[in-house]
Amino acid sequence: MPLQEGRVGIPFCADDLLPQLQQTLGTLADIQIRYEIERGYLEDWSGPGEVKHRLLAELDQCHRANRERLVACLEELRREARGLEPVTPRRTDH
Repeated sequence: MPLQEGRVGIPFCADDLLPQLQQTLGTLADIQIRYEIERGYLEDWSGPGEVKHRLLAELDQCHRANRERLVACLEELRREARGLEPVTPRRTDH
């Protein structure tokens, strides 16, 4: 399905890509919020420093890996959208 043009003339993704894009962006936002909450808990934790640093490093590594996978999904969706026919702006004479 080719790219479609919205009411204000802004191109948007084909109908089959839009739900995937929304889901991926939503998941990315969810993991970012969860990461910030968990990191805040760990930073406030009064446990042994060595354990705290190890847990923070593990959290950072896990978050980075999850985020990279989702960013790769977004990049793939972008490539799919670009593979569709480009939208040519319509001229409107006033």
